[in-house]
Amino acid sequence: MNATPSSYDPPQAEAQATSAASRASLAALLQSFLASEITAFQFDEQLDAFRDSDDPVIRHVVDAVWYHYDDCDDHWVCFSKEQWDYFQRLLLVLASNGRIETESKRQWSLKQLIAAMSLCMFGLFALQLGWGYQLLSLSVPFGFISIALSFWQPKVKPNPDPFASAIFPFATFVDLATAYHSSGFRKTRYPKHISKRTIRSPFMETFWRLHSYTMWLFLSPFPLLFQSIPAMHTETRIKAA
Repeated sequence: MNATPSSYDPPQAEAQATSAASRASLAALLQSFLASEITAFQFDEQLDAFRDSDDPVIRHVVDAVWYHYDDCDDHWVCFSKEQWDYFQRLLLVLASNGRIETESKRQWSLKQLIAAMSLCMFGLFALQLGWGYQLLSLSVPFGFISIALSFWQPKVKPNPDPFASAIFPFATFVDLATAYHSSGFRKTRYPKHISKRTIRSPFMETFWRLHSYTMWLFLSPFPLLFQSIPAMHTETRIKAA
């Protein structure tokens, strides 16, 4: 008598169990940071264990949270209501069994052309002046061009969904609702007292901003080089399983 083939795949089941455990560990780490149990430096250090994960959902969450804390000055969590809600949705992503969809495309604009032409002009002037400290002075006017380009955002097509930012990274409200119902996740209310926290004083914030712009002016060929490369625009959405 022939045995009935089984749909159970031990290696796949083991991988799923490992992924689920890793997601739960990452969620616990996020919760610790949100609860002010660990500081930004501790949070950043413990995130290292998840950066090379085989799970694309885990890698997306790790990359996403990097923009919401400072790794130069240690601090407790200090989020706006919008940032807090976003972290709650990331926790929902980890708690649900959704799949991630990513679409990348290069975005060309007049911005790259201006940056490339400015870089070429700097090179021509540098050939005339020769190598030396005079290149630092030459960099300054091109630095103003580079800084101006950094504030220039190419026009994009208007988003047809005005609520997209309120549900991101989920693709639709249906995906968001399905994730809630399937996972049993419950959102944590925003603690208003953290809105009064700051990472650094207004004086130090101004000092480091001026320092960054000063370095930008004197080293303008380097940012111009990066600005001449077409930007890679990546769109990520979580779909309910």
